[in-house]
Amino acid sequence: ERTKLIGELMKIKEVMQHIKDRKLPCVSETSDLSDVVKVVTCFPHTRLVYVIDDQKKLLGVITIDSLMHHLYPYFYEAKIHPRGILRNITAEKAMHVMSSENINASPDETIDVVLKRMASRGVNEVSVVDSNGCLLTEITTVDLLKYYQL
Repeated sequence: ERTKLIGELMKIKEVMQHIKDRKLPCVSETSDLSDVVKVVTCFPHTRLVYVIDDQKKLLGVITIDSLMHHLYPYFYEAKIHPRGILRNITAEKAMHVMSSENINASPDETIDVVLKRMASRGVNEVSVVDSNGCLLTEITTVDLLKYYQL
C-alpha cells in the first residue's frame, strides 16, 4: 500500500534529481550508422540510442535490436519483412533506422502513470522530455525500483 502511495505522489522530476549527471547515448539524425555503432559501444548497457536535433529535440530512437537487424540481416533474414529489405539496403544514416514511436515521460508525471505506460508497452526505459520535446534524461525501471518500499 505504501509503494502505491509513493508511486501516485512522487513525480518523475524527483527521480531526475538523483540522476542529473547521467550521460545519454545521442546522435543526430544525419549521423552515419558507423557513428551510431561508436555511440553504442560507449554505452554498453544501453538498449536505446536517442536521435536528437541541434536543439536536443527528441526525433526518435534506435533500438539495439533494430541496429543488429540492419547490420547483420543474414542472421535475421527469415524475420525480415519484404518491405524492410529495401530500407535495410538503402539505410545509411540514423534517420533511416530510427523509430519515432518511442515512449516519453514528462517531469511532472507521477511514477505510477509512467510505470503503467512502460508496462503496457513492455519497455524498461523511457525518455523524459520537456514541453518542447527536448530530451532531458532517461528513466529506467532500475531507477524506479529504488523507490519501491517493501
